[in-house]
Amino acid sequence: MKYMGKRGSLMVTWTVLMAVACNSGGGDDPDQRTTSPDTVDAVGGNDMFGDDQQDEVQPDCPAGTYRNFGDCVESAFSLPEDAAPHQNIMEWWYYTGHVSDGDRHFGFEISLFQQRMEDLLGITAPPGEEFGFMCHVAFLDKTTGDHAYTQAISTTTQIWDWYPVELKTMNCHIQMDGHGNDRIIGTIPEGQEGSGRSGSWMFDLTTKSLKPVVHHGGDGIIPMSIAGTSYYYSFTRLDAEGTVRTPDGEFEVTGQAWMDHQWGDFETMAFKGWDWWSMQFEDGWEIMLFQFRDWSDVLVEQAGTIIDPDGNIRTVDGLDAFHIVSHRTWASSQTDGVYPLDWDIVIDELNWVLEVRTDFDAQEVPNFAKNYWEGAVRIAGTRDGTPVEGVGFVELTGYASNLMDPK
Repeated sequence: MKYMGKRGSLMVTWTVLMAVACNSGGGDDPDQRTTSPDTVDAVGGNDMFGDDQQDEVQPDCPAGTYRNFGDCVESAFSLPEDAAPHQNIMEWWYYTGHVSDGDRHFGFEISLFQQRMEDLLGITAPPGEEFGFMCHVAFLDKTTGDHAYTQAISTTTQIWDWYPVELKTMNCHIQMDGHGNDRIIGTIPEGQEGSGRSGSWMFDLTTKSLKPVVHHGGDGIIPMSIAGTSYYYSFTRLDAEGTVRTPDGEFEVTGQAWMDHQWGDFETMAFKGWDWWSMQFEDGWEIMLFQFRDWSDVLVEQAGTIIDPDGNIRTVDGLDAFHIVSHRTWASSQTDGVYPLDWDIVIDELNWVLEVRTDFDAQEVPNFAKNYWEGAVRIAGTRDGTPVEGVGFVELTGYASNLMDPK
């Protein structure tokens, strides 16, 4: 949403986190902000997946809009400007993906979070020290079943390049041009592998976007239940290539990735947890779904986006927009978490009937203050009767006890 979904999944109580760390050695609120972006993606059609649905070359949409199903639609953000950090309470940049050298197959996650200290702690931070940062890197070797992860926090002032945007702190290094043509470097140093096999883990990948940016919510703002609203865009179809290093050596890999960017003045502790799905299908479609649960574990919000091969989007919203049923659970050996796994998903829009399954249960990422499960999945099913297959990632929070939970 990491995370609506993810993306708020790593909200932290910085008082606790700073104590742990010491002991261990564009925009404003979406409801108030106004923007005049210079240029927002106005891609009309693209037949790279074999669906030549829009052969006519259409004129660019005016500034502040983008093209969807041939119409110019309002956008709440501007790229590349809004790829850079903002001054809001919460922000994150998140990549997941699936890569392979032909024989070895891997899944990866890199997430970098920026959080404004004053709003979280109720104190006035010194100038230049207004934000704290978190870096999460996780790696799955699908061939051996090894799952390695690391996390780090920092309250050190960060000075980052703004265009191209370069975010570098701890084990996370992200370079972005604002259009999905990025470089991501995630490192898991030896001795920090979590439950993974001992040794050094790393991925260094470049990405190229094959489709226009996705405006979740239609204009790039999504509801987050009583927590508020969030700016949210994604690049849902990224080519990825580069180098992967595991304790077994280095591998030259290719594959695909997904990028999320969210920011806003929202409060994720307003609810207990969320579930988030990203799906990439072999025929060029993608789906993002999320749902929130309140502190009584009652479902209070559902929404998502369906993206066709040309990049046109359909927004789904409401507690009856889709239905998700889990068929089993997995109990963590590292936390008290019991996570739902292996879902059947039915989406009324375009009559999607999907089975989402994981072959690797142990993909939990124990966190200083918010434990979560972030896992690679495979997908099969139908869209209006047509068979579909694909891969994706799922994020689950609120299924384990956390330091942040109300006492």
